[in-house]
Amino acid sequence: MIQASVGYEEGREEGDSEDGRLDGLGESSSGAAVLLEVRYALAENWRYFLDGRVSAGEIGTLGVFGAGTCLACQPDGTGWEIGAAATFHDGKLANRDFGVNTRQSIDSGLPETDVDSGYRSTGVNVNYRNYLNKNWQIFGEALYEVYGSDVSDSPISRNDYEAEIGVGFIYVF
Repeated sequence: MIQASVGYEEGREEGDSEDGRLDGLGESSSGAAVLLEVRYALAENWRYFLDGRVSAGEIGTLGVFGAGTCLACQPDGTGWEIGAAATFHDGKLANRDFGVNTRQSIDSGLPETDVDSGYRSTGVNVNYRNYLNKNWQIFGEALYEVYGSDVSDSPISRNDYEAEIGVGFIYVF
């Protein structure tokens, strides 16, 4: 299975931190991104699968590679999925999210930090997809990922993990 989508990734603003931890860092860039996902079934009815996703755009590139299982999934792809994945990023995205350049270091007092491209995190996710009508689906996801040392050592990271919940809509052609 192959699917593609276009999205918009919002950047970070200094005001995103109520305790002032981002003061002096300025805003990080926002931008459009194209997502390409490829899945390969390991068993009948997609009960078990391998998954690869690459998001590329103005802000950098992110790759997610993992495996999952489908719980109560329907032949049309709707239902619940649980998966585990490893995530990798390029230097542009890594430093946008977790780096501190010279100007930011001077303005914020945080140490200058250059985050290398490569391994970002390992995580687990649960998602649900259901049709609203013939062409529209609703999609929900909960994600928990543990950062690698480059990311968790960044002075911008508050924790060595990230948790998020999202809801979206998918148009099926």
